[in-house]
Amino acid sequence: MYLVDSDWFIDYLEDIPAAVALLEPLVSAGVRFSIITYVEAFEGTLKSDDPVTAQDKLHAGMRQFEVIRVSDEVARRCAWIRYDLRSRARRIRDRAMDLLIAATAIEYDLTLVTRNVDDYGDIPGLRLY
Repeated sequence: MYLVDSDWFIDYLEDIPAAVALLEPLVSAGVRFSIITYVEAFEGTLKSDDPVTAQDKLHAGMRQFEVIRVSDEVARRCAWIRYDLRSRARRIRDRAMDLLIAATAIEYDLTLVTRNVDDYGDIPGLRLY
């Protein structure tokens, strides 16, 4: 099963062929999204020339998939990830949202589908697609 990061999900909503080609075959295995992806995608709608239409499209896209909320378990997992990264002098502050997405993927035993390998490559136990 897969957790799709905001980069691919936003491209999927925009019907970008590479994103559609990547995600559609994964749907049968199970595709989920973090509520954090919703936050990032919704923020993008606010920049749109037509925010209402963009938000309608986002909500229609989100209804197709299971959205995972930040649970107590995900929050604790994220705290452990932050602790580990800080102890290894890795950056934390500018990627708080990414760390919540990573914690969600690890907690639910999902493979994270992302193009942002630099934001996730140093997180132990996280599988990347």
